[in-house]
Amino acid sequence: MKVKANNFQAMRELGFYQQAAIAATLLERMLPNYQLFAEVTNTGDAALPRHILNLVWEWLTVKKAKINFGKLAEELELITPTLTDFDIFGVYPALDCATALDMMLSGISQQDASEFINVAKISQATVARLIEHDSIDDDITTEAELKKIVREHPLMQYEMDCLAELIALVTPLKQFGRDERQLLQNWVAEQGLTNLGMELNSSDAL
Repeated sequence: MKVKANNFQAMRELGFYQQAAIAATLLERMLPNYQLFAEVTNTGDAALPRHILNLVWEWLTVKKAKINFGKLAEELELITPTLTDFDIFGVYPALDCATALDMMLSGISQQDASEFINVAKISQATVARLIEHDSIDDDITTEAELKKIVREHPLMQYEMDCLAELIALVTPLKQFGRDERQLLQNWVAEQGLTNLGMELNSSDAL
């Protein structure tokens, strides 16, 4: 996947806070996957990931904000679903969202921008999993054929286009305040879709 690799490389070449901003924006598109799962299964906590991501934005835009990300990671772990406890597909994107959010917290706490790249990778992996799931009844005989189907699927193309667009949007931004946060969250709202192609409610991106 040459385009995908180029996206990740382009993201690596940005500054720490630029990479963090991209990861936070991608999480806005993943968050509804967890919230829907929590509501459907009546498990976890649909509100906590939203609260955590709001605090991530606060950290990004208010440099003196004092936030205990270690405590938030502990709280997140308690509501992260276990695959073996559920027999519905929705557990996978919900787990991916929680995992990506945990990586976001780790990247902030450890000052490790590679974790922000991992958020982007998980978002694409979630999309790939859905495409594979939807293709399970198709006559696919080789792994190479499946990879080609995933790579060329409109949802994967859209995911990669979104990341490229985000990188272009963030590249000229040298600092992040209220206006930049609004710019990125407005971008999510304008897309109107989660990374899995579900429609976003107006209340999803705050």
